[in-house]
Amino acid sequence: MPAPRRQVLDRLAGGTPPSRRLVATTVALVLLLGLSGALFLVRHSLLALTTALGPITPLELVATMVAMAAGGAIARGGFRWIAVALVLAIGLASAATAYALAEQSPPLAWVMRNTALQLALSGLAAWAAAFAGERVAARRRT
Repeated sequence: MPAPRRQVLDRLAGGTPPSRRLVATTVALVLLLGLSGALFLVRHSLLALTTALGPITPLELVATMVAMAAGGAIARGGFRWIAVALVLAIGLASAATAYALAEQSPPLAWVMRNTALQLALSGLAAWAAAFAGERVAARRRT
């Protein structure tokens, strides 16, 4: 890879080695899926706050924050945008799966409108938690 392009990629990644980010992404993914699955099994993920813009599940946001903070702490840098992408990919895949498996599927626009607020809040929570995890890791290193 040419040197200028590598420098741009290193700057975007925060100078963190790719293997560290890969481990952080894997841990965050497993933790997020485990916590979300546990919440689903105890039915807490079904307790949503209903707003005019769509439902919000606060405990799912907490699970997202815990998982992405752990990922940020492991990565020590360059994990914020990975966390957002990971959460949005999982959220969109979940919405698409729920839409596809529904016996009487509502219009796709309705499904996206009802998941947009939770996706936006999850992305924001993932970014903030990954940032906090990176800061905690940086503080512990000094």
